[in-house]
Amino acid sequence: MSEHIDDYVVTAFHDAQKKFMKANNSERINTWHVSDFVSPCIRKSWYQRNFPDYAKADQKKTSVLFHGLILHEHTQLSHFHEVTMCYDIKKDQSLTPQEVRGIQAKGEPTKNIITGTLDDLLKCGDEFVIVDKKTWNARGKKEPFTNDSYKMQLNIYRVLLKHAYDIDAKFGCLLYLDKGTDFTESPLSFELDPIEKTKEYMRDVLHQIKNGLPKATVCWLCNGQNRNGEIYCSYKERCDNDGI
Repeated sequence: MSEHIDDYVVTAFHDAQKKFMKANNSERINTWHVSDFVSPCIRKSWYQRNFPDYAKADQKKTSVLFHGLILHEHTQLSHFHEVTMCYDIKKDQSLTPQEVRGIQAKGEPTKNIITGTLDDLLKCGDEFVIVDKKTWNARGKKEPFTNDSYKMQLNIYRVLLKHAYDIDAKFGCLLYLDKGTDFTESPLSFELDPIEKTKEYMRDVLHQIKNGLPKATVCWLCNGQNRNGEIYCSYKERCDNDGI
């Protein structure tokens, strides 16, 4: 009986997690998202777009997202918080989420549009700073690892922000929060790339994901060469069959 109760309680908790996440996540706009453009493997982003039901349910991933959602909801650093912006890469123009939904309602394509939600925008002295909060497990490490994907995420936010609000944030800050030590802070600030350089990167990625199956990038997502020795890509088997 005790084992049955344990399972029942855990299932109830998982159901509560999913309910909370559904209530706090508005329906995603049917465009590309910033996360698609900063993945270590662009082919993975292509799979996610074209075969969304292929990936298996993962409770670990759900728990991580649940953790992050609670953190972001209750740590508003400024009035400019959790702001969603859309941008047409081909036309080089900003769109509101409402305008994009209107385009979708008309049945018109949104394949050139990217959407991103900026955590917080702060003003430090005379400079605007894009802040993104990241949870991690330090496990004895004194400093968080440098993640180029995270940096590119903020570079893209700079482009979207400039076009949507005519605000040019030249700096970014990744605020790493250690889950193992009650969210001990490790900020990592840096100068963002020039806007035109980032636009060129965005156009290149868009070209890759719109023109058939992109080339695979073997990395920590699929080769097991990470701290946990795990495979994090749900599409590995399909990718192996498709070939590099």
